[in-house]
Amino acid sequence: MNILNLAPRVALIFLLLSIGSTHVGEVVSAPQRTEAQDKEALIDLENTWLKGEHDAAVLERILAPDFVHPVVTGDFLTKAQHIRFSSKYLPPANLKQRFDQLNVRLYGDVGIVNGIVVTSDKDGKPLDRTIFTDVFAWREGRWQAINAQENGVQHLKPPN
Repeated sequence: MNILNLAPRVALIFLLLSIGSTHVGEVVSAPQRTEAQDKEALIDLENTWLKGEHDAAVLERILAPDFVHPVVTGDFLTKAQHIRFSSKYLPPANLKQRFDQLNVRLYGDVGIVNGIVVTSDKDGKPLDRTIFTDVFAWREGRWQAINAQENGVQHLKPPN
């Protein structure tokens, strides 16, 4: 092979290598999250979840693939089981829900939300209170629920 025929090929290789190497060493970083932004994002997510707790599409976005929901029957519901149950068994349409308390704690890429949900009738009379803990993980650039558990609030009489 003639050396003159190799020269254009070698030049092309060097050109391609130099173009590719201009990006070597550059680090593309995600925008820095702040504690305030994370807390606000988790509160927004909780509000979305409360409003869409029986909407399969909403739950699909909020719940992580490995989501677990321990329930009173002693079962651990998977994401698919939770979505199937929640979207099949709907509460009466005249009931309204709101948060009474909502507390967010952050531990790096883990967020824990504790709160109380008040269920009221159409006239606003409280009928039920549920205390809950939801655990979120920051994955793939967003918060995802990985665990949820709730208990009905009971007013117990103090022992004699």
